[in-house]
Amino acid sequence: MNAARMGVLVLAVVAAGLAALLARGLVSSKPDNAAPVAAAPAVEVLVAAGDIERGKRVTAGDLRWQAWPEGPVASELITKAAKPNAIDLFSGNVARSALASGEPIMETKLVSLEKGGFMSALITPGMRAVGVPIAAETSAGGFILPNDHVDVIMTHKVHEGGTEGKDVAHAETILRNVRVLAIDQRFKEEGEQVVVGRTATLELSSAQVEVMSAAQVDGSISLSLRSIAEADKVIAEDETAKTESTMIRVVRYGAEKTVRVR
Repeated sequence: MNAARMGVLVLAVVAAGLAALLARGLVSSKPDNAAPVAAAPAVEVLVAAGDIERGKRVTAGDLRWQAWPEGPVASELITKAAKPNAIDLFSGNVARSALASGEPIMETKLVSLEKGGFMSALITPGMRAVGVPIAAETSAGGFILPNDHVDVIMTHKVHEGGTEGKDVAHAETILRNVRVLAIDQRFKEEGEQVVVGRTATLELSSAQVEVMSAAQVDGSISLSLRSIAEADKVIAEDETAKTESTMIRVVRYGAEKTVRVR
């Protein structure tokens, strides 16, 4: 082998060794001098600690502080810097609408019981709240609780058989699938098994309010408790029973007339 070839071979070996050392150094090297990434500044905002149902009385355990990126924070959000005692301040309020876990709390979504107006927050838009006198014997023995659904039954007497006839009791269901907002002052079921009250607050449409008012004058009212399993069938059943439940007979001073629920 001549000297020229020997020189080329030596240079190739040296170059390969240098390349291997360089590659090994690049792989094993650590970015010790890399600049640390600065954490984005954050503020603490009040959020829901878990899912909160509409109408639920909020407790301290339902609220918590959570870091929130600083920047154009909406003025509706409650920050710890502005209200450090917000958890205690809003404990006991009623949720005006449902809140998901981690959702920021806004004052417009809570109603204070001390300030009043909480019942209006529980009513579905377009509906009305009407109080109906009840007793244990007319309200399923006291087993009707807030947020249950009931049928409203009117019982009245009708004179039959002319002048020599007699009064006959008639009972008919005048309203179906009515939501119970409260029993007396209880507007949320909180572990009670039985609530014997004097007044049931029902959620009715404006047309149902007129029917209920007439029924209370012309007869006695009873509430029939519906199964909780029928909650998902309310709309379908109401459509099926519409023709049956939109007409009631009212007897006043011996004259009978029909009242229509629109």
